Amino acid sequence: MMTSPQPRYDRIVSLVFVILIGLAVIFLVDGNPNTLRIVLGGDLPTITLSWFLIASLVVITCAGADLLARSHPQIQARTLPIINLGVVRFEVAPAFWILPSFSVVGSFAFFRLFSGSLQGAAFAMALVAAGGSLLAVLLAQHFALDRRPEVSQRAQITLQVIAYLLAFGCFSAVYYTRFRTLYSATLIGTTATLLSYALLAWLPRSGGFVLSALVGLTLAEATWPLNYWATTFLIAGTLLLVIFYVAVSLLQHQAQERMSRRLVIEYGMLGGGLFLAIMYATLVL
Repeated sequence: MMTSPQPRYDRIVSLVFVILIGLAVIFLVDGNPNTLRIVLGGDLPTITLSWFLIASLVVITCAGADLLARSHPQIQARTLPIINLGVVRFEVAPAFWILPSFSVVGSFAFFRLFSGSLQGAAFAMALVAAGGSLLAVLLAQHFALDRRPEVSQRAQITLQVIAYLLAFGCFSAVYYTRFRTLYSATLIGTTATLLSYALLAWLPRSGGFVLSALVGLTLAEATWPLNYWATTFLIAGTLLLVIFYVAVSLLQHQAQERMSRRLVIEYGMLGGGLFLAIMYATLVL
């Protein structure tokens, strides 16, 4: 009977706890009207102190997720990128950074949109969403490396569900800002590229970063006409999520050599049906 190492719950819980404290501080700073703001001028977005604090939390999350991933025995069977600094060389696991990082960024960006109407409730929901998704991702990434197929497959399905939820949150948050297409398309395209890479990295012959970049390019191009569509940020986020889901699903079937004309037609009908439903909802609302 095959046995697999148990997750390091002490390290995982400690990392989640540190991130939640950091997010709480960021919400307090973000609510202060006198906080540092860097106005770049023109149509460039204003940079606040929260951006730098979120970036620091992302670095901490990536470092923690990397250490947890590389402590798993099964990671030795994978070919990891090597950073060579001359005097020291070490391996990193960037595919394990993405979903933990977006658990922090996506939760903060999405629920921050409701801070005006929900006030303290939005703050509480952001902490619950960030802590819950980060904990679930770290555990799922551990079990996705399990040698038992039934355990690994369930963990990968969990990662997919979380990735789609995070994609919806990030797409909605970017559309809400109403940035120029140059900025919004770049942000949405980058988000789609990273999240699709995190999902495709688990599959053999997935095409790696190149196909992920094509998914990002597709979402970036879809953002251009969407910016001229008078709709809510939730509907826009849903539409972008549908495109993202269809593109990633087709690439997953292709990597597993299960692609067929029937699947393409089914996903085309699914995407078209959801698009029509969203159009109808827009007209009704």
